[in-house]
Amino acid sequence: MSSIDLLYELVKIPSTSTHEHEISIFLENKLVDLGMEITRIGNSLIGKLGRGRPILMLCGHLDTVPPFFPPQIKGERLFGRGAADDKGGLAAIINAIASVDQSKLNGTLLTTFVTDEELRSQGAQDVLPYIDADFGVVCEPTNLKIINGHKGRLTFRIETIGKSAHASNPALGKNAIVTMAKLVVLIDKMPLMKHPVLGNETVTVSTITGGEATNTVPNQCRIGVDYRYVPPHDVFSVLEMLRARLPEAKIDVAEDPKNFSQPFYLQNHEIITFLEGSIRCSGQNPQVVTMDAGTDASRFNDAGIPTVVFGPGDIAQAHTTDEWIDLREVETASTIFVELIKRVLMA
Repeated sequence: MSSIDLLYELVKIPSTSTHEHEISIFLENKLVDLGMEITRIGNSLIGKLGRGRPILMLCGHLDTVPPFFPPQIKGERLFGRGAADDKGGLAAIINAIASVDQSKLNGTLLTTFVTDEELRSQGAQDVLPYIDADFGVVCEPTNLKIINGHKGRLTFRIETIGKSAHASNPALGKNAIVTMAKLVVLIDKMPLMKHPVLGNETVTVSTITGGEATNTVPNQCRIGVDYRYVPPHDVFSVLEMLRARLPEAKIDVAEDPKNFSQPFYLQNHEIITFLEGSIRCSGQNPQVVTMDAGTDASRFNDAGIPTVVFGPGDIAQAHTTDEWIDLREVETASTIFVELIKRVLMA
């Protein structure tokens, strides 16, 4: 089965986060057909081929954001939920494994296909105790660029408390929404840290709720804030900074910080050199850049596995209403993965 045919079959299977069982079974059968030894952790899969060191890990995620919509090919593009994020990468990895001569492996190839990347990265957290690798590639839509670093992500709940009153006499109350509106302006103009490589931090007010009735002065307002941070910031220093700058508000981290990706930056590592050479062999010009969005690569790097991000597709297409991927990029990515496996495990 070609990478394009496989991609079509993958996109046909709905696999929004927490609903990955069907695609997990489908991919397990594919990996077994390739002769891989399978370890299942929930619906996450670790496939193993070969033995000894070095150990190369190729990782992708099974889940997509909602809503599901089925595949359709138009010219050189395949439309469908997950086409770019991340099923194009999964298809390229599997097709590459099917294309190499396994008898020539001099080391171990791991495929790590994880669940829940779009929500809390629970799949990556679950498989980490079972992963021993010398280096890895996390497949995400990067337009075949090598991503050697990205920002960390946190979300916060920010709440203002007012005093209820009849809307006909608002002076008797305190309007929590008005207070919040002033804070939102402050947040929008807040000076933020800049990293020399990863760039500027960003803060986005992304949700807002407040009030109970139009004839009542609201006594509560809450916003949700997405914060993309860079070193040396961490969850505690960002929280401390926000509380210092917004003393009128109640500010808390929205959920357990372990569920958010941390920043990472991998400079001048062997996996980058291997991947650059593989890209050149495919006729492409390798580019090494950083990105803003978080990935599971931060978890593997934090665990001591030097890992970059690389794959077919454009991150601008991820999560869109007409998500698509260039089929030529999927085929090129598969060729690059073949060359990477040869360079790392057959040299």
